[in-house]
Amino acid sequence: MKTLILNSTTITLQLWDTAGQERYRSITEQYYRKADGILAMYDVTHAASFSAVRGWMDSAWFHECSAKTGYNMDELMVHLAMLVTKDDRQCEDAFLL
Repeated sequence: MKTLILNSTTITLQLWDTAGQERYRSITEQYYRKADGILAMYDVTHAASFSAVRGWMDSAWFHECSAKTGYNMDELMVHLAMLVTKDDRQCEDAFLL
């Protein structure tokens, strides 16, 4: 934990370094829901590192919504609709085979 004073406001930062390890994914997803911000870093000399960060950020985006305030609810519904229609198309394709 790191506490800073910024423009007369006290801000407490809690930083987690998971090194992109899958075993921490379930733990970090619990914290996404309460986070005000997420910083994802990767190794610019290692392409697989960048690909792994995208997966973590996709997960973070998925959790960032609020039914109470409506924040990102439209985006969530569009995303869910796309997933459902994708599955429907895959089922239709399977029947055509």
